[in-house]
Amino acid sequence: MFNEALKKATPRAENGAVNVFVETPKDSRHKYDLDQSGLFSISIEMPEGQAFPFSFGFIPGTEVADGDCLDVILITTGSTPAGALIQTRLIGVLKMENDEDGEMVRNDRIVAVANMSRAYRHIGTLGDLHNGWVWDAEVFFQTYNRMIERPFKIVGTGEKDEAYQMLEEAERTR
Repeated sequence: MFNEALKKATPRAENGAVNVFVETPKDSRHKYDLDQSGLFSISIEMPEGQAFPFSFGFIPGTEVADGDCLDVILITTGSTPAGALIQTRLIGVLKMENDEDGEMVRNDRIVAVANMSRAYRHIGTLGDLHNGWVWDAEVFFQTYNRMIERPFKIVGTGEKDEAYQMLEEAERTR
């Protein structure tokens, strides 16, 4: 039943907000993956003292080159439960490459802010985040990929117009 509801979820809410499905909550020491049955599995346990600095999820009803939904880093002041559907606005992109079967491929992450967040209501672009946020996120991904022994490279960043363009392409692909 849960998986059926997720399949019916659309990328955008009626009010124009972008829907983000949370797989891994902020502050979690475990990376969760939603499997085909609609159940969560734990795919990785972070080392002692390490946790996800943001919630991680995807935009339902989208598809990118690797066949998955569009990945999202969700910025909130606190954690949200795994399985939550959160209305957001896109503020930018972290551009990355990682190894897939011996080949370096793009694996970008859209950055979004929860619309419900009072603390982040003034954030409209990556540039509006506190000085160092992008660097912190890049260091997290470098550490995470080193931990799972996967080659990884930061390619750059993009602002919200690029994020919305990526969303539109992922909506058309689906």
